[in-house]
Amino acid sequence: MIENILANLKIERLNPMQEASIDAWKEGKDLILLSPTGSGKTLAYLLPLVQSLKPGITGVQAIVLVPSRELALQIDQVFKSMNTPFKAVSCYGGRPAMEEHRTIKGVQPSVIIGTPGRMNDHLSKQNFDADTVSILIIDEFDKCLEFGFQEEMATVIGQLPGMQRRFLLSATDAEEIPQFTGLNKTIKLNFLNPEEQLTQRLHLYKVLSPEKDKLETLYKLLCT
Repeated sequence: MIENILANLKIERLNPMQEASIDAWKEGKDLILLSPTGSGKTLAYLLPLVQSLKPGITGVQAIVLVPSRELALQIDQVFKSMNTPFKAVSCYGGRPAMEEHRTIKGVQPSVIIGTPGRMNDHLSKQNFDADTVSILIIDEFDKCLEFGFQEEMATVIGQLPGMQRRFLLSATDAEEIPQFTGLNKTIKLNFLNPEEQLTQRLHLYKVLSPEKDKLETLYKLLCT
């Protein structure tokens, strides 16, 4: 299957990090992958994921949590370009949740990719059956923490009673992984270069909006 996927993506071969990720996932444990931004982490988890998905099963088998709409769209595009028998749907804020619900019902995806807040929205409304979800992937886990999604991620995880495997990906190494992730018997792959981390790390700032409609706050931010 991997050979066909790489051909569809026009990729000749996997890099060592991606190969290590696939091999580690086969051991059946939870996985933490640390690797720099732009190193190919998306394929490092999508390839093991599609190998774990079971054909002919109705229901969502895996959830991918991401910190932004842009990343959700990017992953969704890569997944569709892989041209596997499985389907995916992306969910994020900024558009009606009812529209996404109709898409979920129509497509009947094996994988849902989304931001924590919107994922909680669908779970709380029972827009899909959470009992069938057995795999959780959190992409850019460090960004999710920095953006303050701890509580929302914990709420998502708390609504997935059938979860069996977890895969966390990050571009930075955290001193401690929060307990809400529920990691158990974990393999940690570290492909970070400490020197590059110090020189290339981005600085993130959070701007709090006093109003729910953030356009005015964004306008003032751009003006300054």
